Amino acid sequence: MKNIFARGGIEFLAVMLGISVSLWVDERRIEANSQEDFQADLFAIHNELKDDLITINSAMDFNSDMLNKFRHLLSVMEKDKIDLSALDTIPLFNSYPENRSFFGKKSAYLASKSSGHLNRNSHLIIVQELTKLYDQIYSRMEANNEFMDKIAAEADSWKWYISYPLRGHIYEPNDFIKKINSSEFYNWAVKNEFLFTFFVSIMETTRKNMIVVEGELNDFILQKN
Repeated sequence: MKNIFARGGIEFLAVMLGISVSLWVDERRIEANSQEDFQADLFAIHNELKDDLITINSAMDFNSDMLNKFRHLLSVMEKDKIDLSALDTIPLFNSYPENRSFFGKKSAYLASKSSGHLNRNSHLIIVQELTKLYDQIYSRMEANNEFMDKIAAEADSWKWYISYPLRGHIYEPNDFIKKINSSEFYNWAVKNEFLFTFFVSIMETTRKNMIVVEGELNDFILQKN
């Protein structure tokens, strides 16, 4: 009788051990698949981040050029009055004042966040850096983009004095020269120089953070492969 109970106990333990091993194997397999999905997410985020760096570099070049044109105009106005012969030598009078916004790609980041992959790996520094970049820095950049776009869309009669094609519709030499040498026009240029200085500064801060996170993400991906 004792042998029967002993044999039954051993068989029971063997069954429980088999179940435990099976569950452990399943958990390991699920964890491995989860990590593979997480790595795939990081690849996708990295690709979008590299694309964003190209986009923000282009936008910054455009906005910095526009800022320099406003600064050049102000430097001329602060020295002397502008006459008709000087118009072609002032870049801003031969371009239309506008800004280039930057709205980064967030689909890969949001998809990984929605799937829970980022949350399950929230202890990793790279995940914390990605969260800061997308939830804070990108969001702040988007708010400033919307602010600048709103200003750019507002009715602004002074823009007609800048762009040559538009200027042709209101061109009356004496009145034109009087207007572009007025304090109102000068104040308009000062306002735009300030706005572009602020916008370029925010964009530069965003780009610096993007470069740092892109480098850290690239290193993390290489270490895992």
